[in-house]
Amino acid sequence: MKAEKFFTEAEQERIHQAVIGAESKNSGEIVPMIVTSSARYTEIELLGLIAGLLAGMIAERIWSDPWGSPLLNLWPVAGALLGFLLCRIPAIKRLLVSKSRVTEAMHATCLAAFTQHGLHYTKDHTGILILISLLEHRVQVLADRGINQKVAPGTWNEIIGMITAGIKSGHACDAFCKAIERCGEILATHFPRQPDDKDELPNRLVTK
Repeated sequence: MKAEKFFTEAEQERIHQAVIGAESKNSGEIVPMIVTSSARYTEIELLGLIAGLLAGMIAERIWSDPWGSPLLNLWPVAGALLGFLLCRIPAIKRLLVSKSRVTEAMHATCLAAFTQHGLHYTKDHTGILILISLLEHRVQVLADRGINQKVAPGTWNEIIGMITAGIKSGHACDAFCKAIERCGEILATHFPRQPDDKDELPNRLVTK
């Protein structure tokens, strides 16, 4: 499923309101984001093409007719195409890509989004990015240094677990809203809202 279609318009509005509510209690900035995938993983498609080509060459050696037309001996081409197309299927691609590659891609996507959406520009460095990546079935939370200096290590595992469980149970929007609310509570403990606090970033769900 594409990121743009994962949440309905009504659910996106619920997430929007959850961010507004969470930020009303603290001086932090929360950016919820969902992406179709964190990387294209073209190396998996190339692997499928090569494996299919080799399988097709073997099939040609076994079943091709040496007296037939050369144009009919298309096993390698058919195998390469089939392997390439199979490795474009998200479920297959997810099985073949390594965990370390996924972790690397997720981290790169988070860093790029953190910069692109201005989370590193907040006044007290209190920006939080909550990222769902659909292809990888992964959730990641990235907080700016102002927050990480005060919260305990492993704090964001609670948020990740909350969203992951919600997606698995078919209640993704509820879980996302509760996770945003929980982030607001964590921020309020260390960064209570100040009288002159301003909303520095948009509160909408970012999709890519």
